[in-house]
Amino acid sequence: MILETVLFAALAPAVDFDDAVCQGLNDIQCDLSVVSANRAELRKINKDFAMGYEAKSGMMQWKEPMKLRLSSNMNGEKIIYIVSGDKQSYLIQRFNLRKNDDLSKDPGRHQTLFDFGLITKSISQQFLKGTFVRTEPDGTNVFDVNYRYDKDKTRYRIWVHPTKKYIEKRVWYNRRGQLMASFEYSDPVQSNGIWMCSRVTVKNAENQVAGVSQYSNIKTNIGLSDSLFRLN
Repeated sequence: MILETVLFAALAPAVDFDDAVCQGLNDIQCDLSVVSANRAELRKINKDFAMGYEAKSGMMQWKEPMKLRLSSNMNGEKIIYIVSGDKQSYLIQRFNLRKNDDLSKDPGRHQTLFDFGLITKSISQQFLKGTFVRTEPDGTNVFDVNYRYDKDKTRYRIWVHPTKKYIEKRVWYNRRGQLMASFEYSDPVQSNGIWMCSRVTVKNAENQVAGVSQYSNIKTNIGLSDSLFRLN
């Protein structure tokens, strides 16, 4: 019996970070809404993170490679946030106020589909690197994840569904190794063969629920235009 176990382990296919990648995803779009937000608990994560819950609803659009668009209304103002590669842009439409930043040396400010519970091919090749930790008894694969910019020591531990390739849980540690927050992804839905969780619960380092978000009208591979990811 022991010999059989050893042989099975030796013959089992090796797990690497590619096993966390959602294959076949070209683009995705969904509506966003805040179910609950405890500002006191959110601020224990950090002030900037808490600000993200000021917008009660919005839309997220992603296109490979490494293009993100978030549009929302915050305090009555329509805000568009775009990341394309390492370039980040904001637009407050009413005032035509624009801001552009280079995130190449500050990846922690770089929002991607990883924050929404998926890893795409471009994210794994250009933005994140991962190390396999273990497989849980239920088959879930666990990885430690870092930015490809080695000077930023931020780390995440993630749990990835073995066949549907969505993140079930993500734990965030800052550059000093301190626990910042955990993210629990639930209620997975499927669109064109791509799975994504439709609800995320955020807990701070004290394990207190800080916020809950809902993703709805999830649509994948619908042919989003490149023009969406440019500010006119």
